[in-house]
Amino acid sequence: MAKNLRQPRLAEAGPGGGKTHTMVDEIAIATRTLAQNRFLAAITYTNAAANSIRERLSQRVPVKPNIFVGTTHAFINRFILAPCAEVFSLLPAERIYAAIDVHEKGRGASIYTKHLIKKGIVPYDAMVPLARQLLKEPAVRDRICTRLAYIFVDEFQDSDIAIYDVLEHYRKAGKTELYAVGDPEQYVTSFTYRDQKPPTFDKIPFFRLKETAQTDPICENHRSNAEIVSFANQFRHDLQQRAVKPKRNEPRVLFLAATSLHESIRLFQTLSANVETDGPRRSRLYLSEENATFESVRDEFHLTPLSNLGRRSRTILGDTLELLSMALDRSQRAICKEFQLSPLEWRAYGIQLLFRLRTSSFALEDLRAFVMTEFRHKVSTGRFSLLQEELKLVRAHLSTSAPGSTEELVASIRKAKGLQADAVLAVAKGLPELKKWLCTDRTTRASDRQDKCRLGYVAFTRAREMLCIACLKPIDDAAMQLFDRLGIMVAIDAEQSSDRG
Repeated sequence: MAKNLRQPRLAEAGPGGGKTHTMVDEIAIATRTLAQNRFLAAITYTNAAANSIRERLSQRVPVKPNIFVGTTHAFINRFILAPCAEVFSLLPAERIYAAIDVHEKGRGASIYTKHLIKKGIVPYDAMVPLARQLLKEPAVRDRICTRLAYIFVDEFQDSDIAIYDVLEHYRKAGKTELYAVGDPEQYVTSFTYRDQKPPTFDKIPFFRLKETAQTDPICENHRSNAEIVSFANQFRHDLQQRAVKPKRNEPRVLFLAATSLHESIRLFQTLSANVETDGPRRSRLYLSEENATFESVRDEFHLTPLSNLGRRSRTILGDTLELLSMALDRSQRAICKEFQLSPLEWRAYGIQLLFRLRTSSFALEDLRAFVMTEFRHKVSTGRFSLLQEELKLVRAHLSTSAPGSTEELVASIRKAKGLQADAVLAVAKGLPELKKWLCTDRTTRASDRQDKCRLGYVAFTRAREMLCIACLKPIDDAAMQLFDRLGIMVAIDAEQSSDRG
């Protein structure tokens, strides 16, 4: 088996390069030689991305029971924890997995985690360490690695050292072919490591895998027009993209010369009113480092927050059922079993709740009352903050599904990874932040431990047809020279921009 095994492959592609599309193609090819007694696993970092991969793959080949598509945590549970953790007394037989932030306990996080596990509650953050502990056992490692013929990893730049260590066990066992896709320029330490100490940029797992893998660069950009692609290419030295879309022959990367957020938004909406669209409705995306930047103007400009978009399911009903599952503190499967509900009856409860969510006055108290009335279950106060966030998520999904001519979506840049829109407004809080965003020096970008440089790149590359940049503080002559060097046109008002275009 190991004799015919290919070395790991790593597809490097920039924004809009079709990384996921390419990976789905490779998965479809691999299914042709997949034995019935072995598995293929496709791993990504959000439920929405997993749904997208599964849906695309199902259009190409039958998704058989030995083909797994899911998040890293679902993968860890399915192939490592479920078959082995109980046997080695690491987890109880009856357990649920929960998004509990154990790091807020500081030095007591380890003790707190053990206490939760004894109660049958396994924090997501504990899953990978438990998997690594199991893989240190040679007999376990050999048995687990034998099950998988292929592992595909999407957005590999977001893999942390712990996930990389798990994948390394599979690679070294020599029984599993690895294929990964990603873009190091979209690596954001706070997205990947949160409370952990991140490695230096040149030591992230992406580059460590690159040392042993066959690399396949993908240089096309299917998302943005030629003006935006040309602008974005200035920020990277490893990969130069070619735009599939043509030039628009007018300014499409602009700096809005207004320090007022209100004025910047009005000018942005005017400038982007007639840009080309990729869907039935025009979409605009408002980005900043912090969600709070647009808080004061959200209602005035009808901006819909999508701070947690990565966890969106494919349907509004799916979002609603996830909300109800969280309120009941059980998985959907466990709820159906405990309350003796058929899948159709469970969906009926979701539809009831969805109708109530459509009323503007529906709040967390109404959700608690619904759960108590229908399930005789008291919602835990410890889940209020999570439920509040999930409630916002469902409302955002409802808002973006409502009829209208333009979607006005707002998110932090960190949460915007994977998003795209016809027009994007990226707002910097001050001049130092703006200059970091616009820094093209390779050494400076690589040594940036606060993500400022790469956050700018992530924000800029969400745009399909128009990118507007603004700053809430006055700029200086050095910034003006920077705009000129990078080909950014300064827009004072819509008429002047049109004349200069």
